[in-house]
Amino acid sequence: MSTPQTPAQLLPDAGAPPPEQGIDLLRVVIAILSEWRIAVVTSLLAAIACFLYISSLKPQYVAKCSFLPQEGRSEGGSLASLFSNRGPGALYIGLLQSQTVENEVIEHVHLMQLFHANSMETARDTLAGISTFAEGADGIVTVSVRNGSAQNAAQVANAYLDALHTLNETMGLQQSSQTTAFFQKQLDAERDQLANAEAALANTQKSTHILSEAQTSIGLGAIQATREQITGLQVRRAQLLQSETEQNPEVQRVTAQIAELSGAEARLEGSGSTPLGAATPAGQVPEANLEIVRAQRAVKYHEVLVNSLATQFEAARLNEAFARSAFQVVDNAVAPEHKAWPPRKPYFIIALVFSALLGAIAVAAKLTVRRLLNDPEHRADLVRLRQAFGRR
Repeated sequence: MSTPQTPAQLLPDAGAPPPEQGIDLLRVVIAILSEWRIAVVTSLLAAIACFLYISSLKPQYVAKCSFLPQEGRSEGGSLASLFSNRGPGALYIGLLQSQTVENEVIEHVHLMQLFHANSMETARDTLAGISTFAEGADGIVTVSVRNGSAQNAAQVANAYLDALHTLNETMGLQQSSQTTAFFQKQLDAERDQLANAEAALANTQKSTHILSEAQTSIGLGAIQATREQITGLQVRRAQLLQSETEQNPEVQRVTAQIAELSGAEARLEGSGSTPLGAATPAGQVPEANLEIVRAQRAVKYHEVLVNSLATQFEAARLNEAFARSAFQVVDNAVAPEHKAWPPRKPYFIIALVFSALLGAIAVAAKLTVRRLLNDPEHRADLVRLRQAFGRR
């Protein structure tokens, strides 16, 4: 049987620290609920301020237009032909962000007055801030413009398409003009070369006395005919000598004809001067023919080049005359009917949550200050703090 303890034994030791006590949640809840008025007032004021701010936000409209870049023209003069792997969309997005396009949009829509900008640089920065460009997986490029006016947003978006069309045509015409000028220069130079080759052919014909290849055939035919006549007369003379002497008039006549034809054959085979257009002497045929072939080959070569350059020159001129945009507009921008910003309903919900949180913070702050003031040690610290800042 245990010995009963005395009241002194039930009390803790005088030198022992008091036992730790946990947070009494009930007391905390009661303390917070007792300050419901400050929580409600604070939350209400914060909610009213947030609602007024959200209501004062100017609505923003987003207008969109889109276009499809083409892979290139048949003549290869398109800007899109500069890109082979990534496609032309990235190129056109870069052109849309260029200063040339931005300046064209600013001047076309009078954005200096609309943005109240005092310089083109400020207007370009503002325009870049409200413009977004994106390329879809299907290759279509979308231009999005955000503005407080639905009409202005649509007008600026369409102005991007007009400025891009102008820039594309300008660059296409510049490239076509450069190509045309290059072919024009080459064509003129080649025509001069052709004229020189034709003059060289004419000089060769004068020096060789050959106007055509038929003259060579004529000369060789004349030599062959003369030889055949000589052979026939020699046969005739041999037949006469079988029955007659060389003093026979007929034999002498045949002998004279053979001598005359032999002289003619020698002249045809010799290198004497020949009138222009006459048969060329056989001795001069190889060299004369070689000179003529070379001269004719040079003329034909330059004729082929002139014809090729003339064809390319005409194609470049047609390309310049019929230069067109290398993109097709899919959708023009129209004034949007619904606001894209701000999302008021989510903002209102966030404002309510924020106001409730401020009310809870106000209650916690009041309870904390009250506890500090009720604690003598903290109250003495607050007195010293006021004294440090000059408040007695």
